Amino acid sequence: MVMTSSVNFLPACTSNMAASIAVGESAPSPTKKSAAEKPPASLEEGFHKMIVDPALSEVSQQLDSAMKILDDYNDTLKKEREERLATRRDIPGPLQGSGQDMSIILQHMQDVIHGTDEETQQSPVFTPSIDTTARLALLGHSLAAYATLLPPDRLRRFTTRIISDTTLWLSRLFRFENGSAYYNEDDREGLIKVCRLVLHSKYPKFAAEGFNALYPKPPVVYISAASRPGLGQYICSQLGLPMSSLCTVPCNTVFGSVHTMDVASFERLVKDDINSSKLPVLLVANAGTPVAGHTDNLTRLLEICKANAIWLHVEGVNLATLSLTLVPDSVLPAVKCDSMTVTPGVWLGLPCTPAVTLYRTADPAMALAAGLSNSQSLERVRALPLWLCLQSVGHQGIVKKIKHAADLSLQLSEKLDAISTLKKSTQFDVPSPVVIFRYAESRDKPGEEVAPYAAAKLDDDSKELNKEKHRLLYNTLNRWLGEQLSKDVPQLQLDIVEVEPEGVCLRFNPLITAATRGTQREHVDRLVERLDEHTAVLDCTIDQREVFQAAAADHPNLLSIDDATWPGVGVLQYIPEYWGHHSLENLTEETKTEMDKLNADIVNKLSDKEDMRFQKSTAPNGRACVRVGLVSDDVNVEELVQEIYATGKELEDSSRFLERMADMVRKGIEQAEQELQKANDEKIMEEGVIRQIPIVGSMWNWLSPMQVKTPGGNVKGTTFNLSSGSVESTETTYKYKMQIQGGSPNSSPLSTPVSTPTKTSPSMKLVLPSPSKSPENRTDDQEEEEEAAEEKDGEEETVEDGEETKEEEETKEEEEEIEEAGDEEGTENGDTPAQEEDGNDQTRASEDSIQQTEGEVKQEGNSEALPSSEDKDSNTEAETQDPGHISDTGGDAVETEKNDS
Repeated sequence: MVMTSSVNFLPACTSNMAASIAVGESAPSPTKKSAAEKPPASLEEGFHKMIVDPALSEVSQQLDSAMKILDDYNDTLKKEREERLATRRDIPGPLQGSGQDMSIILQHMQDVIHGTDEETQQSPVFTPSIDTTARLALLGHSLAAYATLLPPDRLRRFTTRIISDTTLWLSRLFRFENGSAYYNEDDREGLIKVCRLVLHSKYPKFAAEGFNALYPKPPVVYISAASRPGLGQYICSQLGLPMSSLCTVPCNTVFGSVHTMDVASFERLVKDDINSSKLPVLLVANAGTPVAGHTDNLTRLLEICKANAIWLHVEGVNLATLSLTLVPDSVLPAVKCDSMTVTPGVWLGLPCTPAVTLYRTADPAMALAAGLSNSQSLERVRALPLWLCLQSVGHQGIVKKIKHAADLSLQLSEKLDAISTLKKSTQFDVPSPVVIFRYAESRDKPGEEVAPYAAAKLDDDSKELNKEKHRLLYNTLNRWLGEQLSKDVPQLQLDIVEVEPEGVCLRFNPLITAATRGTQREHVDRLVERLDEHTAVLDCTIDQREVFQAAAADHPNLLSIDDATWPGVGVLQYIPEYWGHHSLENLTEETKTEMDKLNADIVNKLSDKEDMRFQKSTAPNGRACVRVGLVSDDVNVEELVQEIYATGKELEDSSRFLERMADMVRKGIEQAEQELQKANDEKIMEEGVIRQIPIVGSMWNWLSPMQVKTPGGNVKGTTFNLSSGSVESTETTYKYKMQIQGGSPNSSPLSTPVSTPTKTSPSMKLVLPSPSKSPENRTDDQEEEEEAAEEKDGEEETVEDGEETKEEEETKEEEEEIEEAGDEEGTENGDTPAQEEDGNDQTRASEDSIQQTEGEVKQEGNSEALPSSEDKDSNTEAETQDPGHISDTGGDAVETEKNDS
């Protein structure tokens, strides 16, 4: 900027110096000028005033503006840095050199757990209840950490006593006699240790040879298809086995629960593997599947495993019922299995207590080789919190807690039977402490019945599509129901799970959640009350969805969208009236954005008057829409639809919307002008420059006329379509002699094209009365002239009859072409049969009117020859091709013959 200013001032300086020299002073020679000479003071001051001072002031202004820009930029960077720090509050800052106070550290930990106030309001964090036993477990972790500081011999003696006592108590509690225990943080780790024990027992040389010992007869591990996800891959990766050593047993499909293992398939797979020179080594069964809580047929599985020397390992939440006085028959065979994994800390609400794997083995050396014997004191001391809590609660206290959770499940299961729209997923004749239910159609509602003689039946594809939409809708409703119940009763935890083949279900597992949540019987009663209220609203919403869609269909400006992912009565899109159709294919982005703004304004205006029933969202077609939430019995759905329509109509007619539409029209006009200018330029390039010269061009056109392609020359007309917001050519209008809307592929009642015939029949005559003559004012000369004209008409009619026959045939052919063009356009625009029938009625009406006019004209000609005609002298006849071509000469009738080009 400084260099530019100095360059601009140099010419001014040069001219001023030249002017001062030319006025009176001689130009001094630079070579002869002495060093002692100084320029005059006036010249130096003028130089400073004219060049230096303005340049310095401009530089100062530029520097001020640049500094202001830099300051603004620094402020912006500072704000952005603060915002990033606010969003990245979880990133740890630098470690303080002098340390921090304990209260500050605890406050920071609380902020990390609960988050900000806004996050707490959106999703409140439930604080688990800590009873006396849970506090003792927390104390046990501290004591275990302190015990590691003891001398090695004392620590070994201390941990040995803890392991032996805890193993004895747990074996008696869960009826697992003569068992050993392995304590691990991850419950899958105990299964891996058991698998190693089985491999050492089945392959004696496995410890020395490794994989080479497994090569002659590869081992096979069986798991259920209902097991936890990723369990088989975890086993193979930890043991170093290929995936071919894993066999997944399918679940029942015909008899029994679909979430339990198919025993017949398992037996068949075992025989096939034995015949294939493979060695079945281990089966993982479930006493309570991870999702549904169903129990496999342990009795039959135990028989098959004993017959084929397969190790049976059982895991699941239903193993907790082994501690009860009355054990379910489906779970009792688990006490005879080879190993099981139990989690007493989870069932009793003890934080961070280890899982326990109980197993039986006759060779302690193999258990030591497999890693089941904890030889390290640091690993053995992890059982200290469980050792303390078991002594604090006692045997009766443990049984009481587990029985309380089972009673909660039974209470909820009985209450759910009274609600007809709730369907439970239970195992027949097998009690389970896990309750799975979902909202579905009423059990009392009759199913759809189709008469065998009915002609109209849905095909398989339509039925499958409707079934998928129905499933998706009820999955959405169940997710909403689970979220609402979790907010209504936070003391009772409901999990939203995906259960096949039912879909989204709600799971209540009090064995895992009741101890930490403090769930009581009154909480279950409150949950059932809220279920009654919510299911009533859902029932009303399901019933009103069809009414909502029918009410939306009555308004041409409302487009109903079948969105099964929205738990509400329906979804609407308001279409502006000037569009005339509901298609978004040929619309510009500006037009689509305009519709999004209109629908957003509708939601904002309705939200001010109503509750949160109306929400703005994005439809499956990618545009904004109006979502209507759940409705109850006291809400009229038709009034809601009418309110949406009235609000959209009001906003559409508002000045703001009209201004935006005017901007769109103005842009369309500008685009049309550009298209016309482009067409004119193309015409000039096609015709040449000579034809544009006024006189020479006329002579050139006379010598070499242009071949005219359209009535307007090669320059086509241009039309602006408000429906699509695009500029289109009028070539189709000239071609088919009617106005065609090419921008809307699917027509609607708002966009029905009106065809207007532009060519009149050549035999049509237009008769106009002459106001200047009357029968009383007729003279003899006039009568003689009329008689002569009538004789001439009689001679010409004979010649014209043949011409009229040919012209009528040509006219009919042209009318058939127009009808075919109209039919094609109607097909393109999606006209209904009723609209096509209306177009045919218009064509037949025009033909009848032409024939009636021809008959009247012929009757006129015959009546003129009769002497008794009174009105023919006062009328003027004009035979024209075009109704606009009428010539009147002195009130006499003049006939204009048709000239065909």
